[in-house]
Amino acid sequence: MPVARRTILAGAALPRVALASGEPCLEIGGAIAPPAPRRLTLSEIEALGAADLRTRTPWTVGPQHFSGLPLRRLLDAVESRGNLITASALNDYAFTSPIQELLDSDAFLATRLDGTPVPVRLRGPFWIVFPWSRRPELETPTNRRRAVWQLSRLEIH
Repeated sequence: MPVARRTILAGAALPRVALASGEPCLEIGGAIAPPAPRRLTLSEIEALGAADLRTRTPWTVGPQHFSGLPLRRLLDAVESRGNLITASALNDYAFTSPIQELLDSDAFLATRLDGTPVPVRLRGPFWIVFPWSRRPELETPTNRRRAVWQLSRLEIH
């Protein structure tokens, strides 16, 4: 998939950012423990146990300092019961992947960049990233497609 298809549509996407109490929300649906779907705010996601990841990305210059949490922790918290996950972005980009492959690749849900919430214009409010600096073998076309930015929904199948 050409990167051009994933162009950031900040102006068009901004009104579609789900907000609760002024915070961005991530909707998680499908095969999870009730209630489903769930809308988790940025604060609720970070309360699951914040972690840090310093890594370069294919789309930025130099190493980036992300905060967020391992995707595994989020899926455990919602009691994911599926084998596949579809990650959908604000611009309707979506990618379906086996959950185990994401977990084996240490997929990380970034919520902050350099300590501040990631704005939509910089690929936020949520972005799936990988530890590319620590694990160069993860730099593959498939993982580039899995690195969904402007993430708005996860659907567990």
